[in-house]
Amino acid sequence: MNLNHNSLGDDGIYQLFAYLSSSEGSKHRATLAEISLTGNGIGCKGLQTIAEYLRGNDVLRALWLANNDFTPDPATLSCLANALNSSRLRLLSLTNNSRLGDSFVERFLPLLRSRSLQELHINIIGLTPRSAPAIASWITGSSTGSSQGVCHLQTLKCSGNSLGVKGVSKILRAIERGNWAITKVELYANRLPDTPLLLPPTSSLPAFTPSSSRSPSPAGSRVAPDTDDAWKDCERALHRIMMRNQYWKRRVEKEALNLLKYARPLLMRSKSSLDSAPLLPLHSSSSPTSTPTEGFPFFALPNELKLYILSLFAPSLSPTQRVHIYNYASDPVTLPPLVPTLRRGFTKQCLVDPSSLGATVGGSNYGSGCPAGKCMGSNSLVCRREEERAKFLEAVGCTAYEPELNDPVD
Repeated sequence: MNLNHNSLGDDGIYQLFAYLSSSEGSKHRATLAEISLTGNGIGCKGLQTIAEYLRGNDVLRALWLANNDFTPDPATLSCLANALNSSRLRLLSLTNNSRLGDSFVERFLPLLRSRSLQELHINIIGLTPRSAPAIASWITGSSTGSSQGVCHLQTLKCSGNSLGVKGVSKILRAIERGNWAITKVELYANRLPDTPLLLPPTSSLPAFTPSSSRSPSPAGSRVAPDTDDAWKDCERALHRIMMRNQYWKRRVEKEALNLLKYARPLLMRSKSSLDSAPLLPLHSSSSPTSTPTEGFPFFALPNELKLYILSLFAPSLSPTQRVHIYNYASDPVTLPPLVPTLRRGFTKQCLVDPSSLGATVGGSNYGSGCPAGKCMGSNSLVCRREEERAKFLEAVGCTAYEPELNDPVD
């Protein structure tokens, strides 16, 4: 739903979401995955109305609230954070709400712990170096076991503010030392207001390696001023950190899928095989009947050994991630249906890429859901199989690398 630049204001927002929350508007609520309300003069009252609609909403995926009139009101920000924590929203854009300022991140981020929120846009909201500690603390919340806000983002856009090279460096150090989930960060145009913008130098610059200084230093010590050289160093550091996180994300996802492939047949025993053991005769003059475990010695091993052997298929996963996969693999509810549905349009299909029309549909037959029972694969804009894999990885918490507390940071 796109209602950008309609001057709705708080009253219009109230009427809109009152309708969507009514029984008459429930048919739209059930399928409304994206709402765009850019440039509507919405204030805190309207934002609270939006938050109430968002609370417990498992359908809405993207919410665009750029260029409105929000202020860092504590009650409003608390209402918004609590609503996000109970929703399945994946993208929130608050870009160009310049009145939010530093107080916004100091009051909002400590309350935000949504596992579904993957992308946050806070461009041009009036941030200064004062915001850097709050952002850094939130970014590292998942690794420190903080009871406050926890960052599960994959994309953070924070351009057009005034963080300065000192603030940007602090955020980059936080990602490097305590966050493996973020794979895309934008921090463009964050010079301090009194810093002149110079052309980048043409000569080569020494590599910037924040990891070379492992011991914590006081804030502001040994930090380069807002020079072109310092900003180029930050760009190098950001690129290196993002490459690290992207590499480990791909590796974790690959190992999680591989572990499921082997754990499913080994941990999930059919009900008939489990119920057959008590039915064996207790006394028989003939030779003892072989039990199901004698067919495959793996089933006779203690559970601890079974799980240890399976863990060798996914050495990069944390123990918690492996346990989630074991539980998923052994639960019959997670199995796909054996019989395809006969209801037309009920099963989600691949969204074909128009530029690939005429090309041969690739991939093997993986059941119903795609045209002619085949997955469109690279010839689709939205691949059904990729969506199913993404849901599995999210369900078992394998969307990012989780190093052990005693593991060194690479």
